[in-house]
Amino acid sequence: MANNKSMLTGLGAGMILGAVLLQLMNASSSTAVSGPDLEEMNPAQLKEAASVYFQVYDKDQKLYDQTQLDALVLQKLQQEKEKLAAEQQSAASAPVKETYIYISGGLTAGHVADMLLASGIITDRKAFADEMRRKRLNDKIVTGIHVFKSPMELSEVITKLTTR
Repeated sequence: MANNKSMLTGLGAGMILGAVLLQLMNASSSTAVSGPDLEEMNPAQLKEAASVYFQVYDKDQKLYDQTQLDALVLQKLQQEKEKLAAEQQSAASAPVKETYIYISGGLTAGHVADMLLASGIITDRKAFADEMRRKRLNDKIVTGIHVFKSPMELSEVITKLTTR
C-alpha cells in the first residue's frame, strides 16, 4: 500500500501542476497577440501577412493547372501555325515581279551587285560579291539583258548572270 500511496500522490501533484501550466499558457497567449487583429487589417496588410506562409494571388488572376496550361499552349501553337500558313499562302499568291537588267561589257561583280541591290533582286551586296569571288565567276558575267523573277535565291541569280 505504501508504494501505491506515493504513486497516487505523484500522479495527483502532476495533474495539478499540468492544469496550472495550461491555465498559465492560455492566459499569456490571449494577452500577447503580435500585430493588429485580422478585422483591423486592410487587404494589403492581410496579403503581406499571408504571403509569409502561403502563395497569395489576386482574385481576378487566372491560375492554370498543368493540363489546362498544356491545352492552352497547344491552342496557341495551332493558331501560330495557321497564321504562318496563311502568310505563306499570301506570299505564294503574290504577283511575281519581273525585273529586267542590262549588263554592259566590262562591269565588275561589284558594279553588278550595286545594280541588283538597287533593283531589289538581292538584299546583301557583300554576300553576292563574296559568292562570286568564291566561285571565281567575277569575269564570267554575261553581257546583255537579264530577266529576274522575284523572289530568287542568291545561287539562282548568280547562275542567271553567268549563263546564256
